[in-house]
Amino acid sequence: MTRRHAALQLRRLTDSLWGAMLGALVYAAWAVFANWDFGPPIALRAGVVHWLASTVLTYTGTGVMRRCFATVDRPLEAAAITFIGGMTYTYVLLLAAHHLLGTPHIALTLAAGVIPNILFCGSYALLLARTTPAESNAPTVQTAAQCNAIEDC
Repeated sequence: MTRRHAALQLRRLTDSLWGAMLGALVYAAWAVFANWDFGPPIALRAGVVHWLASTVLTYTGTGVMRRCFATVDRPLEAAAITFIGGMTYTYVLLLAAHHLLGTPHIALTLAAGVIPNILFCGSYALLLARTTPAESNAPTVQTAAQCNAIEDC
């Protein structure tokens, strides 16, 4: 398997709903732990909310990040815009969801995810740069799942 093929396979997983659901489990477990002092019902509710929000924001966030990437022709600037857009989208959604549902320790609940979110948004921006041909860096950037063959992307 070539590096390009491996990068496309990783992008397919990252762009998928299953990838988003699996990744969100880690954040959900932390949310339960961070809120356990308030009792199991509140802690489990925080975990479910965080899992749902993380799944939705990861799945839809990759779409937002692809659109951000497509706004700039230069790869380094596109990666920077993609990173900023991804982080902004992530924390607006998470803060709003936990605030609306009354999560007691929002900052503590979100703290454990800051570094992984930085790593995800940064690495996904670089993955886009690696798997998106320069000539297709336009508002119609395809997801990896939409590619018919490796050579098409």
